[in-house]
Amino acid sequence: MLTALNLPKVGPGTIRKLLNQQNLHLTASLQESVDRISVSFSPAQTTEAVSKTSDTIERCEKLSIHIISVLDEEYPRALLEVSDFPPVLYVKGSAALWSMPCVAVVGTREASPLGLSYAKQTAATFATAGFCVVSGLALGIDTAAHLGALSVDGATIAVLAHGLDSVSPSSNRPLAEAILEKNGALVSEHPPGVRPYAPEFVRRNRIQSGLSRASIMVESGETGGSIHQARFTKQQKRRLFAIFPKKELGEQYNFRYSGAQILQSEFGAEPIETKEDVLSVAAELLRK
Repeated sequence: MLTALNLPKVGPGTIRKLLNQQNLHLTASLQESVDRISVSFSPAQTTEAVSKTSDTIERCEKLSIHIISVLDEEYPRALLEVSDFPPVLYVKGSAALWSMPCVAVVGTREASPLGLSYAKQTAATFATAGFCVVSGLALGIDTAAHLGALSVDGATIAVLAHGLDSVSPSSNRPLAEAILEKNGALVSEHPPGVRPYAPEFVRRNRIQSGLSRASIMVESGETGGSIHQARFTKQQKRRLFAIFPKKELGEQYNFRYSGAQILQSEFGAEPIETKEDVLSVAAELLRK
């Protein structure tokens, strides 16, 4: 599969089409399909694809990165429900975490102190209840969510928009290391060497929501990653929630309500106001 992805003009969409035609997990049939594709390429192009694949595998081995394809049993079943699932995942740390119930806790990079507090408490509550907390290692709410899970020795997955040979933002490298030290995981659909690229920060949101039974939007502006994740969450028919602190408390700490209001009015986000609400949502999602 990696070799096919390294052939000119053969991308994840082509692989998904082949997999859907073969009803998944039919490795021999997939191999035959890849062989048929390869016939249309020159020997030089095929040789280059094989070489790139070997380089990727060697680099991943050196960096302790697991390569998991959709044909492997370890591939997260929840992602198969996503129409544009990534055919290959690269994982540092524990690839077993997505066998747990997962919940995404995400939000703006420009968070208020109250938003950061809500993110940390919400993630800690879900982690204590037995969830793996999924977020994106970004500054602001994402960072607080990972820290909240780690604070109670809970499980957390960081989905990155680039190769796992780097961490973006670089200031969160210590957090990434702490996630790995506490048996968490870093996940990407990109091989080592792929640098951060703005559109991929949007696309990775579909993986965050796709791994999760629900997405909890803690604080958001009127545009940005949280709005994109809300859209993916609804497309994937997953539950969507938005934090709504009590008005007087939010105004006191400059909490950004504008995003939450859009999430509720345009995407039907269900409101969460208190810790009791969080506990209730966690219990409900565990019954799924």
